[in-house]
Amino acid sequence: MQVQGLSSQDREQGKSVSSQHKAGFAMGRPMIVISLVLGLNACAAPSQSAAAAERQVAAADGVQAQPLAPASSSSSKFGPTAVGQKAVQFRTDFEKLKTNTQTRSAQLDTVRAQTVANVNSYHTLVGTIRSRLQMGSTPGNPELLAQWSQAQTQITQIDADIATLNQLSTQVSGDAGTSSYLLENIRAAYGLSGALDEDHRQLRLLEDEVNQNAIAIDRALLNLNSEINRQQQYVTTERTALVQLASDINAGQSYGTAGAAMRRAAVPARAVASVTPASFADKKPLVVIKFDKADVAYEPALYQALSRALERRPDATFDLVAVSPTEGNAAAARTDADSVF
Repeated sequence: MQVQGLSSQDREQGKSVSSQHKAGFAMGRPMIVISLVLGLNACAAPSQSAAAAERQVAAADGVQAQPLAPASSSSSKFGPTAVGQKAVQFRTDFEKLKTNTQTRSAQLDTVRAQTVANVNSYHTLVGTIRSRLQMGSTPGNPELLAQWSQAQTQITQIDADIATLNQLSTQVSGDAGTSSYLLENIRAAYGLSGALDEDHRQLRLLEDEVNQNAIAIDRALLNLNSEINRQQQYVTTERTALVQLASDINAGQSYGTAGAAMRRAAVPARAVASVTPASFADKKPLVVIKFDKADVAYEPALYQALSRALERRPDATFDLVAVSPTEGNAAAARTDADSVF
């Protein structure tokens, strides 16, 4: 370290100070160094301003002093401009919007995970019930009815997840509107007078970030709407399946979807009316069963024919017609018709 402009007396005093504190370097080096710096600065520039002295004292207290801005800096020369203040406010608004976007994404992941867990639980219960029914069970088995009630609870929870997704979709839609409004204001700020080059640079950076975040918002909204539609269709289908499953539990065996629909479409037994060939000659039968031998396996063909008909017209009704030769056994034909009915 070199000190210029000191008299011989000052140099002697400096030596004296150095010798006085020589022993203290080993015990308190940082403090002694600061004292020497302050002393030398005081000798070198006795005419320093009070502000400069305060900055030096701050450094002596262990506070890291920030470098002063150059005298030619536009911020120190002109102060913050109106456009610069708007850019700062836009930045604050965007940070809030960006936080909301990240929060919505995390909420969507949480709801999806919860829905997956509910769907897995639901299918486990339904699969257990159908396995029991496939092997045969007692009509109205209480154990199966309890499992069916649990499955219905799982469907209700999935329905609640859909309500949460609808709320989240509304929030994301609001974020999309906020993003568009913020982007319009940023672009309008370019036309304001009195802006510095740095102000426009900040606006450009902010505009790019808002555009990127807007893409994330649009993608999240698209995914949400697709998720909601898919889950709503799923719940509607499974509620119908639960009704059919309850009917199977009451019967003690599984007939499948079409079998349950056929049971709902069945009408109470009524007296068989006498018909003539002319009364149904213009109708095309869905299936023709010939009892020309014992133990005719007509059930598969009948099941497939009625299933296809109910798929096209769920509210369809059916006429069952038994035909026998004039000199045949009418009683046997009625018995076979009752069996088919």
